[in-house]
Amino acid sequence: MKRWYGLGLGGFVLFVALVMGLRAIRQDPAPNYVADEEQQDALTSGLTLRDVTLEQPDENGQLLWRVHAETVTYSPDQQTADVTRPQGELYLDGKMIYRVTARRGQILEDGQLVILTGNIVATGIESQAVLRGNELQWRVQDDLMVLRDRITGTHPQLRLAADEARVYEREQRMELEGEVIANTVVEDPSTEPWLKLQADILEWRWQDEEVESQASLRVERFLDETITEVISGETGLLELQGNRATLTNNVVVELLALSLRITGDHALWDVDAEQIVMDRPLRADSEAQAVTLTAQQGQFDLADQIVNLTREVVVVGNRHDGRLTADRLRWNLATQTVVAEGAVNYRQGDPSARIRGPQAVGYIQEQRVVISGGQVVTEIAAP
Repeated sequence: MKRWYGLGLGGFVLFVALVMGLRAIRQDPAPNYVADEEQQDALTSGLTLRDVTLEQPDENGQLLWRVHAETVTYSPDQQTADVTRPQGELYLDGKMIYRVTARRGQILEDGQLVILTGNIVATGIESQAVLRGNELQWRVQDDLMVLRDRITGTHPQLRLAADEARVYEREQRMELEGEVIANTVVEDPSTEPWLKLQADILEWRWQDEEVESQASLRVERFLDETITEVISGETGLLELQGNRATLTNNVVVELLALSLRITGDHALWDVDAEQIVMDRPLRADSEAQAVTLTAQQGQFDLADQIVNLTREVVVVGNRHDGRLTADRLRWNLATQTVVAEGAVNYRQGDPSARIRGPQAVGYIQEQRVVISGGQVVTEIAAP
């Protein structure tokens, strides 16, 4: 014949069963029914029960969590249950959302807090996330799962690592803190570019397929384990669906293969299209070519290695103390030539000269400018 045990633990009700079965019997805070004296002694003296399943329902009878353990030890005041080798299920609105395993655990606060420790594995039923760490807390009233201590995770969208993760399943989002690293997922990283995100705080909204940081974000693009571009800012948003990153405030773009560094306050990076658009004042520095460019707006075509700058364009070359201004400028990074248009004005200090005209072609490596089209005015300073 099956045996059923209903155990009161503090102010909440636990439903306990041997491996033979499980049934809920609501009891008063002080147990008034047990199967035999041995079970009564376990509650009142802190002895251990073996092969036990604990459940916690809400006021409507919907499960909040279920934990099966090799052993359960109750404190003498029945306020705490210590469990070993727990295998648990976490529920939201009566629906299982995570399966969890651990080495040890505790049930506290009238069943409102479940703490698991050691080799945590939490598997999302619908989210498909698999999270690992060394401490897990399930805070029933907040519908919140917290993981700490060397957190790693896998998901069809991301691979991640952090010091702490807070999972809000109802809102379908996760907050990550402490040396957060998240990598986008591709089928073949050796042939497909992928992104690495680094931040101190990161929020991942998996239903919206967005990753956001309000406290600095660094995004690196990899191709076959080689970093090709880096972009960072004080805040950032990555749209996983469109593979677009938006960075704001103190933005730094590094085009490593082209030895070009760009700074500004706003950048939109279309990773798949290989384009970066900056719609606010920017500065581009090429140490290899000893030239600096500034403009109000710019577009960088990474695939074709073309830079288009507009509005108040200024190019400064260090070799001849040259300075060119124009309304628009197109810079071919492959050939190191520039085409400037609209109110072009060029001057240099050694030898001293000034040229004005509607259009100019410049040669970055030689730091030489040819003015053409319409009326051209040349001024050469007397020695």
